[in-house]
Amino acid sequence: VRGEPLGTGPGACAAVLAASRTAFAGLQAGVCAGSLARAVQHTTTREQFGRPLSTNQGVLLRAADAHMDTEAIRVTAYEAAWRRDRQLDYEAQALTAAWWASEAGRRVVHAGQHLHGGTGADLDHPVHRHFLWGRQLDAYLGCGAELLEELGLLIGSDRMEGAS
Repeated sequence: VRGEPLGTGPGACAAVLAASRTAFAGLQAGVCAGSLARAVQHTTTREQFGRPLSTNQGVLLRAADAHMDTEAIRVTAYEAAWRRDRQLDYEAQALTAAWWASEAGRRVVHAGQHLHGGTGADLDHPVHRHFLWGRQLDAYLGCGAELLEELGLLIGSDRMEGAS
């Protein structure tokens, strides 16, 4: 199967970078969803003081925050992918998705590990794989502050779709 060329000429590097950021953000959405699903399963079945961990308000709030972050990653990644698929400008959407995947992704995989308690620290436990993969994707996506700076420069430039 022959691959699709991402571009040639002066904008080729930016096209590859935007496609990569979009793909990594989509992957991070899946990693976070998996981490959250494992945490929810664990906290609903693990009992402490005669009741499931999921009945504690702190556990519920941490899981709810992780869910909101996961959805933000998913939605922004889908938006960037949809715009790319429709051959619309999507560099800003790719940067937005990358920022959410980097910043929120880190929070979600940390929450997933934290909600597992001591088992979350076990290198043989599957939740560790989600944690490690999420942190690796965070490193690939880059620093959140740098992504925001790049997005600000893009918004301020004439490269934005609809800019005068």
